[in-house]
Amino acid sequence: MSTLHLCGSGNPDGVRLALALMGRESRWDRLVLLDDDPATHGVKHLGVPVVGGFAQLEGLDAADAEAVNLVARTTARRRAAGRRIASYGIPFARLVSPDVDTDGVELADDVIIYRHVTLGAEARVGAETVAFSGAVIGHECRVESGCVIGSNAVLNARVGLGEGVYVGTNATVLPEISIGAWATVGAGSVVVEDVPAGATVMGVPAELVHCRVPGAHVPPASDALPSIGAPAQLGMSADEIEGTIATIWCELLRVPRVDREGNFFELGGDSLLALRAREHIRHAVGAEIAVTDVFRFPSIRSLAAHLAGAGEGSRPDDVGRRASARRAAMRTALRHGN
Repeated sequence: MSTLHLCGSGNPDGVRLALALMGRESRWDRLVLLDDDPATHGVKHLGVPVVGGFAQLEGLDAADAEAVNLVARTTARRRAAGRRIASYGIPFARLVSPDVDTDGVELADDVIIYRHVTLGAEARVGAETVAFSGAVIGHECRVESGCVIGSNAVLNARVGLGEGVYVGTNATVLPEISIGAWATVGAGSVVVEDVPAGATVMGVPAELVHCRVPGAHVPPASDALPSIGAPAQLGMSADEIEGTIATIWCELLRVPRVDREGNFFELGGDSLLALRAREHIRHAVGAEIAVTDVFRFPSIRSLAAHLAGAGEGSRPDDVGRRASARRAAMRTALRHGN
């Protein structure tokens, strides 16, 4: 009996894709889900059960088993999960939705391409890469291994993604742009110039923010979760703002405590959570905060000090003027891009 092991239970769209392919092509006799979180064991997604952790791959006959890495929240975690799956010697399966035109496209053996993805002619998509529903990979694009391309993200013609690049939902990368290895393009961003390796860009047009490199040291959590009552107001001390931010981070990251010097992204944050953090902080502290501030000041302590020092300098009218300037710059960039 041939079995496909879907590794990671947090992605029901991956289960649906595998079920569609099984019904259409009779590639496997059975599907099972694997997840290292014991709380998921026994749960079913679209009728497919979580039968245990990744260790279930140990000792399986590679002739009768294949695996798919459904972990995709960050490229670093996806790479780590992929390396662990590979250590068991089970071959990876390719999942490509039947509605996707792959003529003239070079696809690695273990890519995942979801429904309604557009693949341009002579594009190349490397190993371990996943493109979610509605994504566009333009003609002659070069996508290296381990990339994640979010839903409805658009890579225009001849875009190059280095290894481990994450392109967020609804982001757009203009033609002939190069994105360096392990860089992140935030959700909804428009990239108008090359992005160096290990950097993050956010906004319209995208602003460059240097941040963590995968594998960096994560300090142990040590500070207790503070108790917060009514929303904080602008003019509070840095210590008081720290408490407010700490509570918000704990809620978003789903952890009981966070280190005041810990990096938001090393603690499990991503670009979507950064957008949510910005909105919560803006409401609770009563000050305007750019989403790029979360990247420039990725610890509670540094972000609180920034907000406490900003004072009245972050008025909404200032933010509006900056946004107008950015939109003008983007229009200029788009004209040059054409």
